[in-house]
Parts: sequence; structure tokens; C-alpha cells
Amino acid sequence: MLARPFDPARELEAAARLLAQRWTLALPTAIGSALSAAIVFFTIGGVVLAALGALLIGGPHAALSVLVAGALTVVLAICAVIVISTVSHAVVVAAADAAWAGGEPDFGAAFERVIARLPSLLTAAVAIGVLSLVPLVLCLVLIGIPLLIALGFFLMFVTPAIVIGGEGGLEAIRSSFRLTARYPGPSAVGFGGILAAFVIGRIADAMFVHIPLIGVATAFVIGGLTAAYASLIAVRFYALLHSVTSPKTPQLAAAHEESSPGAS
Repeated sequence: MLARPFDPARELEAAARLLAQRWTLALPTAIGSALSAAIVFFTIGGVVLAALGALLIGGPHAALSVLVAGALTVVLAICAVIVISTVSHAVVVAAADAAWAGGEPDFGAAFERVIARLPSLLTAAVAIGVLSLVPLVLCLVLIGIPLLIALGFFLMFVTPAIVIGGEGGLEAIRSSFRLTARYPGPSAVGFGGILAAFVIGRIADAMFVHIPLIGVATAFVIGGLTAAYASLIAVRFYALLHSVTSPKTPQLAAAHEESSPGAS
């Protein structure tokens, strides 16, 4: 039982109101997505097009040679996308922490905070990737989809645990599992809000995807807003739930309570 009860549904509403006030929280992930898309298009896409050209001109052996030669480029591009995605998401988490405390998002300070925690963030990203392998393979027979959703639920507090709680990558994974397992009710409400935001975002995105240029721009904006809302929820619920189990964060949770748009 929570020592400091709170209304999870009310916190979801408060997160939406705070996002309306601090909409710039959507910028880091939107910019990160644009950079990642550019890397995929110009590097991985370039290798694929070169291989297709070689296939038409020189046959399968020439295409294979191009793919082998471009393998390092593809690997580096994938690593770059992972780093950009990890950093942009963590920057939003750090900025969301400041927003919940009543301040304006300071992306410069948030970026410095994230860079200091980058080794732990990348360690967690690699570990999560390994944990996701089996569910991803099982997606071929559909059972992997609920497994991925369950894994996402148990890992929802990893980034806040690293950026805000100062934990290591593997320690943050264990901490997220403990929090969600100990407080499944509030955690499920928070995760449900995150899932609902992404579903609504995908539906809205589908409405514009067929419109040239506008569809691309809308995808980045909607993606940034949904990621920002998810970060606000994760940060808020992490602060409230972690303050119950650790003496390190009651001040943070108290600051969040005082400044929350939903506070009475």
C-alpha cells in the first residue's frame, strides 16, 4: 500500500495540462527522429540503392560485394540512430523533471545531465535490446506482441531511474522491475496513459501520412508530443512511487506535488 496515496488518473490529466504549457518538450525527440530518418535515408538507403544498382549492372556477386563493403557503414548508422534516440529521449526526461518542479525546460542543462549519464543509458539500451530479442522473434507467431507490451510496462521507469535517480544501467532495470511489481495498479494506469497516447498519435499520424511533406512534418510533431507526454508520465510516477521506497527522493516528489498543474 502506498504511504503517500495519489490519484493516478488525475496525474495523467496533470501531465496533459503540463504538456500544453510546456509544449517545447516535444522538440528533442522530434529533432532526434528527423536526424535518425536522415541517417537512415542517406546511409542505409544509399547502401541499398548502390547494391541494387550493382545487381542490375554486375549481377548478384557485385551486389553482394557492395553490401559487404557497406556493412560497416550500416552498423555505424544503426549505432548512431540508437545513440540519438537514447539521448533525445533522456533529454526530454531530464527536462520533464524540471517542468514538474515548476521550471521552464532547460534543454542545455538537460543535455549536460544526460551526457554525464550516457554510459549508463547506453548500457541499459543494450540490455533492453537483449531482453527484447525473444519477444521480437515471437512476434512472428503474434505471442511476442503482448510480451513486448509487458516488457515495456516493467521497463517504463528505466530512463528516469538513470537520469533522475542516478542509478546505473542494469541497476535501473532492476529498479524499474521492482517499482512496477510492487505498485502494479498505479504503474498500470501510467503505462495505460502512455499506450493510449501512442495509439492516438498513430491514428492522427495516419490521417496525414498520405499528404506530401505535411505528412512527414506531422509525423515528427506528433511523435515528439507523444514521447514528451510519455516522459512526463514516467517522470511523475517514478518520483511519486520511488519516494515511497527510497529516502533519496521525497524532496523531489514533494516539489512535484507543490508545482503539479493538478495539485489542489
